[in-house]
Amino acid sequence: MNDSNNEEENNLNLRVEAEHFTVYFRENDRKCIGKVIDVLEDNYSRITINLEQKLDSKLILEIYSNLKSLHLALGLQDAPDWIRGGLGAGKIIIASPLNPPPGSNFDNVLNTAIHEFVHILINKINSNTPRWLNEGIACYEAKDNSEKWIRETIIEGLSNGNIPTFKDLDTGEDFEKFFALNGYQYSYTMVEAIVNLFGYDKLRKLIKAPNKFDEVLNVSETALYNKYVDFIKANYRGITS
Repeated sequence: MNDSNNEEENNLNLRVEAEHFTVYFRENDRKCIGKVIDVLEDNYSRITINLEQKLDSKLILEIYSNLKSLHLALGLQDAPDWIRGGLGAGKIIIASPLNPPPGSNFDNVLNTAIHEFVHILINKINSNTPRWLNEGIACYEAKDNSEKWIRETIIEGLSNGNIPTFKDLDTGEDFEKFFALNGYQYSYTMVEAIVNLFGYDKLRKLIKAPNKFDEVLNVSETALYNKYVDFIKANYRGITS
């Protein structure tokens, strides 16, 4: 009986077509589909302009109502419960905003659709973008994490003098190590700093040549890191919840 229920749950038997996205889901998630489509379509122009990259065809998005189905769809049977989504064979896979994973809420999951869409575009530009830069841009564009969570992490890091470097957060495919290093919070602020200090044009060039800091930004990796630390000191230190 359980196997039958799981098979039924994994069968996304409903579909909605939008201008740039095709969404697959089940009846119990129908109430959130309009908002999922709206958030993707409403942000499509902004993000594609920021990254100067568009989709070649409609992008598929799959929504799964429970964590087990989500993990199976992602090919991560032993995935941690905090995962809200990911990519699979050129499509977006997310949890249902109506049943958020532990530690998340409706809006976090909703914006995860944007986060994964950004990954698709970045990977079209450069499939070898380091994790800190790839995740940082996705987090920065999607705003899918709590500002309070980011702020408290940065303040604690500044207080302890323990701010990870770009290399620290280049964990490759090891997303759990990235999470353990507070990579989502720090990579967000790294990209925030680059956008504020250098602009989107330089960020786009950095995606294409992520290890050429001198050539793209006219600063060494060490100098960029120091500028980043100065940026978060100026923008996060002393800010309370």
